[in-house]
Amino acid sequence: MEGKVKNEIVVGEPRDVYDRSGNKMTIIDVNDFPSMDLKPLVKCEPQEHFENIRDLTIRDDDIVICGYSKAGTHWLWEVLNMLRNKTTEYKKDVKEKQMIEFLQKGDLDKEPSPRVLNTHLYPSLLPKQLLEKKTKLVYLIRNPKDTAVSLYFHFYGLQSMTSYKGDVHDFLDMYLHRELIFGTWFEYVLKWEKFLQTTDNPVYFLPYEDMKENPVHHVKELSKFLEMDVSDKLIEDIVEACSFQNLKKATEEQKHDPLKSLWIEGKSMYRKGQVGDWKNYFTVAENEEFDKVYQEKMKDSKLQFRYI
Repeated sequence: MEGKVKNEIVVGEPRDVYDRSGNKMTIIDVNDFPSMDLKPLVKCEPQEHFENIRDLTIRDDDIVICGYSKAGTHWLWEVLNMLRNKTTEYKKDVKEKQMIEFLQKGDLDKEPSPRVLNTHLYPSLLPKQLLEKKTKLVYLIRNPKDTAVSLYFHFYGLQSMTSYKGDVHDFLDMYLHRELIFGTWFEYVLKWEKFLQTTDNPVYFLPYEDMKENPVHHVKELSKFLEMDVSDKLIEDIVEACSFQNLKKATEEQKHDPLKSLWIEGKSMYRKGQVGDWKNYFTVAENEEFDKVYQEKMKDSKLQFRYI
């Protein structure tokens, strides 16, 4: 069963994956998960790091955001922190401060409760206690076309970590037909779909497009999921404080971001936050190819997406 953690962490040698134009990404396989080289961040070898993740102490009041990269994790992390602390004040740190796979051993243990942990890992690499304690999960998912475009700009902007220098069309070739650091969208969502069918963890399933369309409704529902007694006024204020432009401004002006120096000049974690931006980048042929690949890879999935 996908939700069961494996007893052993197996780490492969670094390997290069190339797009159609010869641009590369370097991947280190950790079990079935294609990781990047995290050693510069976590200061230890991959096997030790992922064993530390497996043994992470989960607190009874933890909540964990799980989602593929660029599904809106930063946005939701801020929303959940405001809900849990009943405030519209922004956290001084960025969500990477509570990101399971990006921190050295012991760093998360120093974070005060209530923690809003977050991760892009496959279910098979989650901390054991997360499953044992049936921790509440918020699962974010975004339509794969917008995800592809947003992820391209993310990978390109973080060349110091990803080493990727292709254009958006080269990247789309990798996204559809090859491999990516942290896995392709298809691999990730299929593994999580299977996990969610079997887990006993309470889960709030949240499509990015639904959150954009009706944020007040979902913030209210999230407060119920967290068993938080908050006013309608606070919910509306949280939605306003966490609008894309307000959150981007707060991140640039108020937050301590240790990853800021890693971005190439003029780029950051926040780009557009729009639904439907893929239409500005896909050619007609690429869109047709995307639909064909999607139908094949997702033929057994029950997921459906709105391409607004």
